[in-house]
Amino acid sequence: MVVSPRLLLLCVAAVAIACTAPGCRAPGNPEAGGPPVPFKARGNEPGWLLTITDDRMRLEYAYGTKQAHAPRPDPVGTPDGYRYVAAAGEHELHVRIRNRLCTDSMSGMYYPAAVTVRVDGETLSGCGGDPADLLTGGTWVVEDLAGRGVIDASRMTLRFRPDGRLGGRASCNRYTASYVLTGELDIDAVTSTDESCAPALMNQEQLFLRLLRNVRRFAITDTGALRLVTTDGQAITARRRASLSTPET
Repeated sequence: MVVSPRLLLLCVAAVAIACTAPGCRAPGNPEAGGPPVPFKARGNEPGWLLTITDDRMRLEYAYGTKQAHAPRPDPVGTPDGYRYVAAAGEHELHVRIRNRLCTDSMSGMYYPAAVTVRVDGETLSGCGGDPADLLTGGTWVVEDLAGRGVIDASRMTLRFRPDGRLGGRASCNRYTASYVLTGELDIDAVTSTDESCAPALMNQEQLFLRLLRNVRRFAITDTGALRLVTTDGQAITARRRASLSTPET
């Protein structure tokens, strides 16, 4: 069967559009260096930690009582990520990295990759990558505040930067803050400009900023929405803006 160049171009474009999740690579076409390094993955019961650098792979497992080291082999692309097979002395490491949402079984933290490691006949399962990658790289538009919805035509946004800064629009004013990801999400130093708007917008803004100051964790829903959950269980729900080429207002 002969495939026209136009049809081939459309197929490639369709793959590029579908592959928009954090850390996603087009199927069958991995980037030359594999996932960004250093790449870390970890799991629980038994505890283990895998570190992949430019040239090495290091696995600590059985709660740190065992180790396996190997030169990093070239990654092999899979439909949903990468795999590695490495000789580590008397051990052989089989690593599978899948670009899919993963939740740590102890901390509840979300990660951009699900990772499995096979060593010594044992399979270790856990999560990998940088949780911040799930938040950065675009603008989130708020669509609900504590189950109350939002005022029509109003705008609240969240833009997480890799340097630990957060900012956006709070309904009337613009705001800035800092954030830290540990086992939780801590948002601090929230400040805003001091313009006046209609009372309804100002009330919504005050609620948004109050919730933001009390955020302690985040979650990504099955539909890709971001939920910033406060200490008392309330939430800011936001969704990535459909077009990143549209200037933020």
